[in-house]
Amino acid sequence: MFIVDCEKYIVNKNGIIVELPKTEFEIIKLLSKVPGKVYNRSQIFSAIWNGNTKIKERTVDVHIVNIRKKLGQNIIKTIKGVGYKLNIEPVKVIEKAD
Repeated sequence: MFIVDCEKYIVNKNGIIVELPKTEFEIIKLLSKVPGKVYNRSQIFSAIWNGNTKIKERTVDVHIVNIRKKLGQNIIKTIKGVGYKLNIEPVKVIEKAD
């Protein structure tokens, strides 16, 4: 089971708790919303950085590498020429309580 806890900013992968920096967590959160959906670099960049022109789109790739180091190489699959998708199921996203 893969759990993304938005209130605690943690990821629980098969009972192992992993804390991620904000940006990496936001990427995992985005990919977890629709597991299996492929997001291109531009979609991820727009969702996370809100069009900040000081940051380049290729920074997405660096964050994906860092996430893979922490959660495993197979957690995010690269679809060549298209983008990235979460490669784990089932996924549960716990949203913040308002």
